[in-house]
Amino acid sequence: MNLPPWLHNLYRADFLRSVGLYIMRDHLVLVRMRKNFLRLSLAEQEARELPLGENQQAISELTGWIAEDIREIALRAETDSRERALRQAIVSLLPHFSAGKDSLYVCVPQEQAIVQKLFLPQAAENNLRQVLEYEIERQLPFRRDEIYFDFIPLGKQGDKIGVYLFAIPKKSLVHILDVLGSFDIRPNGVETTVTAMANYLLFCRGDLGSPAVVVGRQNEAWEMVGIRNGVNGWKHNPELLFSHSLQQADWAQGPGREILQECLAKSPMFFGWGEVEGFFSSLSQDGAPLKYEDLVAAGNQRLAGSGNLAHPQVLPAFGAALRGLREASFTVNFLRQEGAVDGGKAFSGINAALLGLLLISAVALGVSYPIKDEIRLRQLQKENQKLAPAVEAVRREETELQKARKEVSFFADFDQRKGEVLRVLDELSKTVPTSAYLSNLRYRSRNLEIQGSAENASALIPVLERSPLFENVGFNAPSNRGRDNRETFSLKADIEKPKEKATKP
Repeated sequence: MNLPPWLHNLYRADFLRSVGLYIMRDHLVLVRMRKNFLRLSLAEQEARELPLGENQQAISELTGWIAEDIREIALRAETDSRERALRQAIVSLLPHFSAGKDSLYVCVPQEQAIVQKLFLPQAAENNLRQVLEYEIERQLPFRRDEIYFDFIPLGKQGDKIGVYLFAIPKKSLVHILDVLGSFDIRPNGVETTVTAMANYLLFCRGDLGSPAVVVGRQNEAWEMVGIRNGVNGWKHNPELLFSHSLQQADWAQGPGREILQECLAKSPMFFGWGEVEGFFSSLSQDGAPLKYEDLVAAGNQRLAGSGNLAHPQVLPAFGAALRGLREASFTVNFLRQEGAVDGGKAFSGINAALLGLLLISAVALGVSYPIKDEIRLRQLQKENQKLAPAVEAVRREETELQKARKEVSFFADFDQRKGEVLRVLDELSKTVPTSAYLSNLRYRSRNLEIQGSAENASALIPVLERSPLFENVGFNAPSNRGRDNRETFSLKADIEKPKEKATKP
């Protein structure tokens, strides 16, 4: 049963404010959003440049030193310069949001993190996080205390459990968290553009009945995400199909292009953001450029006049801000184990008030009909008393009938199996050599198990196989040779079914 969208989204009704902060290498984008009951609006969108620090070549030209000798100095100078630029950008953005009231979510480019699909045994389904704590050092080239990680369970994949693992080195986030902490700002979560763009697409086009591919390009890097959102009555089942991040050099070469084309072949729906027009033009379909939908236009259409997105770089910050408005389908959070409080609660205050009103109405309705319910109950009790003798008689007859059926089944089965045990014993006495001894014999449902000892246990298998009565002869357990130079064995065999005789025409 497919429910109306407004009824499905009713449990998300609330009055919230959220901020998404997208931090790239050379830019910082802030998006502030507001939800009034079910209506979302874009309140603020600001972008700031982050000037890059001096690199090794620049310092070498100034000092005359060799670039390799000043590597550590250049790295320290670049880190200090980036931290200073980030602090200045945050200071300029403080008037555009309330640090104490608005929930804040940080998004970083996919190229800064590791996104890997793992397969774990089904026994780990109930303890995925604990299992990943032990497996993460074997799967990634980092120690556990050097990274933040989170995961998305994918359910059963054959005889395994699929998991999408998201990990990022702590050194990539420590400067960002320190700068925000100096302003008494503690992010509610940190994620990558993978889940941010997936949440943005599902917000704009939540009715995806078939797989969709999101292609984005920024800073000469390509990002591709595959998404599917199935609907099963009340519940939506969003699924992350694949995720790839390629540098421009990889895209120009054959392997990178093959990966992109293979991902695009898995979906009939394409969405793009950033500088992707040339990419889709290079991939033709039926002699025409591949058609795609621009995600900036899709977002403006979804907002319906409550704000216009100014630039494609706003989209990841928009997707991160959806977490605080309880509109996100994927909830990856690198700071989950650090005690970060995720604002995406599943039950809001508005829902609680509506539920309270519903309970009060139900109680009032129940109190208004107590006498009628009591009268109906007494009438049913009288009817039950009248029918009780007839029901008891039917139950006794049913019990006797079941007993008779069991007796008939027993005797019919006994008649079919008579003589089988004697045939088995007679055949064993003829086929088993005199040098072998049988100590145990078990026959059940046309399956035979024998134990004993022999000079060569393996020689018994072809002997029994040649018998017209036995088939599928094999060892039931390993054989052992004792001090008397005899092997103890445990064999199993099936009784051959009688073949139907062909009738002559």
